[in-house]
Amino acid sequence: MTTWIKKHKALLIFAILYLLLFIPNYYAIYYSVPASDDFAMSLGREAYGNMFKEFFAAIPYYWSKRGGTMFSFLSEFIFNPLNLHRHLGHCYGIYMIIAFTLCMAAILYGTKQVVKYMQQAENDNKSANIMASVATFVTAVMLIENFYYVETYNWYVGMMAYAVPVACMFLTFGFIVRYANTGAQKYYVGMTICGIIAANTTTLDVPLGIFFLYIVFFKKGFKDHSKGLVKDYLPLVLYVLTGVVTVLAPGNFVRQGQYAPPSLSASLRVTLADIKEFGVAIIKDRPLTLIVLAVLVLVGFASNSKAHKKPGNLIMFAIASVAAWFGSILPYVYGRGKTGVGLDVRIQYVLDYLIEISLCVGFFMLGQWIAFFIKKDLEKIGYFAATAVAVLGAAALIVTGRHQTTVSYEIYAKSSEIVNSYALWDGILTEIENSSEDDVVINRTQEDIDKCPWNRYFLYSGMEPPVYVGGEEGEIYAVPLDAFYDAKVILPNVYYKKKSIIVNYPKKF
Repeated sequence: MTTWIKKHKALLIFAILYLLLFIPNYYAIYYSVPASDDFAMSLGREAYGNMFKEFFAAIPYYWSKRGGTMFSFLSEFIFNPLNLHRHLGHCYGIYMIIAFTLCMAAILYGTKQVVKYMQQAENDNKSANIMASVATFVTAVMLIENFYYVETYNWYVGMMAYAVPVACMFLTFGFIVRYANTGAQKYYVGMTICGIIAANTTTLDVPLGIFFLYIVFFKKGFKDHSKGLVKDYLPLVLYVLTGVVTVLAPGNFVRQGQYAPPSLSASLRVTLADIKEFGVAIIKDRPLTLIVLAVLVLVGFASNSKAHKKPGNLIMFAIASVAAWFGSILPYVYGRGKTGVGLDVRIQYVLDYLIEISLCVGFFMLGQWIAFFIKKDLEKIGYFAATAVAVLGAAALIVTGRHQTTVSYEIYAKSSEIVNSYALWDGILTEIENSSEDDVVINRTQEDIDKCPWNRYFLYSGMEPPVYVGGEEGEIYAVPLDAFYDAKVILPNVYYKKKSIIVNYPKKF
């Protein structure tokens, strides 16, 4: 046992560090409740007799009425914990914690492989591997501590529709790099399958294609293992075909009718404005970003301080990154006919991850370039400086009070509100499920609501009262029990097999 620990000491250290980093997120995710489309995407409606019949009836419906992202639709049906049709309580949160962990593992795997590729080190180089692990962990700190994406972390449908495809995209990145380094057939198969799944989400088509072309066409990454032009570029062709089929699904055109008519010129302006707004926010509103980027420059410097290898083209990497940012949200902005700045949290998740990870890799490369030009062995100084910046940066955040902008602190500060919000909605859903009435009415008081003001770390089930105090109209949930989906009304009454559900409370959160 002692020998195993010594051999895997680095692995254990990083496992502990990641656990500590993820614990605040785990806390918030643990208090998840079913929300919005979770009800609609479950199987088991009495009107269809059995789940198999309903499943095969739902597939053409979603293709023709909701869009072409069929991998997401299928996973939302098949793996939906609400298919059990019993109240899960905190088991729902545990399910989401597992999904979150797997998605983050895939994203960080891809990130690490890209960092290793940028080092141009041999596959079995232990020092390069540890350096890549350090850079990846520092990147993870930025991803976890800067923003919290409640619509992908706490929401089952959001996780399946956004986090899982993003995870598949980064797995594809990792497999592309591994195939370029090794030529192993398993990585070719992996990048093809995972890439097709990712390409079925329109926000990922452009980033996926750009990365493939960057490694295969620009970097000539497959040159040493080339099997011919057709096989080398076959994965890209399949990505493109999947993307085209996804975009041309009839459901996209039906769904687009819910929004304003699209304008390409307006969409281009809005996309540019969104990137500018969120890009600036990452640096201006989150001081941790500057600390992370400074640390990564020093880590990159240390990684190349002995070898002095010429790093990758930083300018080309920057151009490819910006193009990927732009291409990730333009289809969304155009499809929604958006004319103003602002993204749903689940879309901001995709953009922010692309911006933050590409910034981290880019600054790591910058450090490599500095070491390449200096041409002195300052590896130990680079390690020491990176550690000093990390420690002093953390101390500065605490002294200035800017640590309060980190996700960990905000979850800690709002922990009681998260618990109270869960108790409120868990109680509401339990009461609906246990009611013997066909027409269910749930009442909550002002005192109940005051205990759980809105915060970004809890995703509410989305049930509004029929009329708020002051006369503003909400919803009465009375959708026909054979409905698959309703674009305007979530379907809790269909899920709970009730003729109608009314949830009364005094005001909005």
